[in-house]
Amino acid sequence: MGKRRKGREIVLQSTYASLISGAALTETLEDQISRRESADETTDFARDLMNKIQLHRTEIDGRVKALVTRTNWSPERLGVLEKVILTMGVAELVHSPDVPVRVVINECLELTRRYCDEGAVGFVNGVLDKAAAEVYPDGIPGSISGSGPAGEGQNP
Repeated sequence: MGKRRKGREIVLQSTYASLISGAALTETLEDQISRRESADETTDFARDLMNKIQLHRTEIDGRVKALVTRTNWSPERLGVLEKVILTMGVAELVHSPDVPVRVVINECLELTRRYCDEGAVGFVNGVLDKAAAEVYPDGIPGSISGSGPAGEGQNP
């Protein structure tokens, strides 16, 4: 497993633990990091992603809610893990322009496959495709004209 993938998994598990326990995000993140023997690059990435989520929480939550609503799905019906994954994905799409769009979406889909119901993968993909199109209205950097952010019609 790649270092950034491990970092994303740490953020997912930390956020979930925080939501369930009521503990502060920074506390659950540091707890998750201390339980693992991760490379510095992994922990740095996890801390950076968590900081972006916390710093831009209102904006990211608003974007996720709007995107989910446009799919004719009630944001209140979202599962906790799906919401956390969408939050992470939107945070990276908006605030980590150095990470390719396809990588962000594919990594979120891998987390969805691993932690959520099978049916959630298509939903998460659709929402993040819409998010990428909003963030990059003039076209996704590095994508082929006519294809979606995650290579619509292809298996990510």
